[in-house]
Amino acid sequence: MKRRICIAILAAVLAVAFASPLVAGKKRPHPSKLKYPPLEIKTPEVIDIRFDSGMEGFLIEDHEIPVVDIMVLIKTYYPGESKVGLNGMAQWVIRNGGTEDWPSDLLNDELEFLAASIEVRGGNLSTTVSMNCLKKDLPKILEIFADLVMNPSFNEMKVKMKRRTMLEDIRRKNDQPRDIARREYFKLIYQDHPFGWEATVETVNGITRDDLVSFHETYFHPNNAIIGVSGDVTKDEIVSLLNEAFKGWEKADVTIPEVPEITAKPAESYNYAYKDINQAYIMLGHLGIKSDNPDRCAINIMNYILGGGSFTSWITERVRSDEGLAYSTGSRYGANPWARGSFYAYAQTKADSYSRALQLIVEQINRMRDDGPAVEEVKKAVDSYVNSQVFDYESKSQVMYRLVTLKFRGRPLDTPERDMENYAKLTIDDIRRVAAEYLHPDKMTVLVVGDEAQFDRPLSDFGEVNRIELEEE
Repeated sequence: MKRRICIAILAAVLAVAFASPLVAGKKRPHPSKLKYPPLEIKTPEVIDIRFDSGMEGFLIEDHEIPVVDIMVLIKTYYPGESKVGLNGMAQWVIRNGGTEDWPSDLLNDELEFLAASIEVRGGNLSTTVSMNCLKKDLPKILEIFADLVMNPSFNEMKVKMKRRTMLEDIRRKNDQPRDIARREYFKLIYQDHPFGWEATVETVNGITRDDLVSFHETYFHPNNAIIGVSGDVTKDEIVSLLNEAFKGWEKADVTIPEVPEITAKPAESYNYAYKDINQAYIMLGHLGIKSDNPDRCAINIMNYILGGGSFTSWITERVRSDEGLAYSTGSRYGANPWARGSFYAYAQTKADSYSRALQLIVEQINRMRDDGPAVEEVKKAVDSYVNSQVFDYESKSQVMYRLVTLKFRGRPLDTPERDMENYAKLTIDDIRRVAAEYLHPDKMTVLVVGDEAQFDRPLSDFGEVNRIELEEE
């Protein structure tokens, strides 16, 4: 019986799908002819929350389901080149070491029993502690959450465990050619800037438990924190709960240094790293822009057409679709809030066809800089790119996260709305202008990872080659 019902439903669906395009005597319009109102991104009502301790942030009420999300972002800084890896180790040990009152096993059992979560993530410039729970469990989970933020135990056993894991990662850092390419490319681009640093056996072994404690004591203070809350709570409710949970968390003088400007000015170069594989991993590009660059939106669209737009981009069409030289290829033009990001194009291809793939990528970059796209390409790219942004606003917790991130990066909180306005105003002249100004195919750093014995032609045919000797730890 159920089988017959399913077949009947399927038949009805197919009938609708393949029905005549005539509806009530009128021909259905082709999907490409349909008209839609312009996409608008509107931030839901945001309530500022501030505390006497100096912590401040945002609340977005959402009473559809009884769930609460909270994140606390702590501003941090690089540990110094001799102890690269310290911040990542601290973040892992904070979460996995627990506190004196909530050791890790007890903490994990409690979270599992209440179907809640607490996570600690971050990079060198920030650490984020986040939680999610049902509203009925908010007081209990918030108690654990605040204790973890204020009083991590930095359990010595967990410190040793994380050190072993990091050392093993370093030992295996040359296992994947894609990882080699990314790491060595950024070292070439950024040189001695912190953006190009990497953890080594020496830096990881040099990190002590006291360093982790000092990291926490230096940065984890309420006046150095941004909080975001979304969910089934009111302002009065959450402020009262947070005041109680974080009672005793004291202010302190916290100085966060400015990220240094990037002084490196890499000239055109060709670089090679040996890896015993029958493929070649190619990365090529140059320094990018900062996030506050007024041309950022136009550059995003330019790169979307060039190599960021998946199967529709020029690089993907030429290298993958037309010539079948690579499964993975494209480009990215990065914008960083603190110092210049990077532009790079990439391809994973067979070793005996790497030169053709490299030439095709360079051709597309030159084409974009010299000729630029057509009007219709710009229109399609803007529509596709803007429409893809809607997925960043599927939930109010995502909006809250973005607000906290914008505040941390020093960007206006209405940046997404401003961006939508800027994208709507872009013209073909804007795209061609930024392509000519921000693409530098004559100054690119080119890196190829693979076995040159299998290359169809020497990399030296393109220019003098710098050989990178991969360190084995």
